[in-house]
Amino acid sequence: RRGDGALSWQFPAGMIKPGASSQVVTVQETLAETGVHSAVRDHLGSRVHPVTGVSCDYWLCEHLAGEAENRDP
Repeated sequence: RRGDGALSWQFPAGMIKPGASSQVVTVQETLAETGVHSAVRDHLGSRVHPVTGVSCDYWLCEHLAGEAENRDP
């Protein structure tokens, strides 16, 4: 998370429901939260958040279209 004045930027994030694809949710959340169309290219890694215990996946994505903006203030 990084704050720029009144803005706070963080990696797009979303909960993965049973049966859902982490890659599909990554693309959907990136579009919903930033306005950027993207495609997943590679899995960078996973970890369990040390405070919340939530499992996190990190994906390398290619920018396809759109200007990034904070749509999830």
